[in-house]
Amino acid sequence: EGGDEGVHLPKQLSQVDPIVASFCGGAVGVISALLVVEVNNVKEAARKRCLYCAGTGYLTCGTCAGQGICAGEDGGEMNTCGTCKGTGKVSCPSCLCTGMAMATEHDPRIDPFGE
Repeated sequence: EGGDEGVHLPKQLSQVDPIVASFCGGAVGVISALLVVEVNNVKEAARKRCLYCAGTGYLTCGTCAGQGICAGEDGGEMNTCGTCKGTGKVSCPSCLCTGMAMATEHDPRIDPFGE
């Protein structure tokens, strides 16, 4: 299952059904219930992350290919990239540098005919 790579469970706990364990009580029940919550938090955070920049808020500069320098107009001298100002990164136009996926007009969560 995708999205579980941020949470590593001990082998014994991964084999315990979290619903059954939460009714059993004790340390196993508490830990299992907390792990279920954490797995859900990791999945939710991954779902909200911008797909274009992977949540960083920045994309590699297309002018200098992330190098920060590019050839001048005469083709010989290397100059600081004018697009990214030498950083090698530009702000993500999809999430406006927030790293979070933004709702668009094509987002099924937005109902244009809603009340």
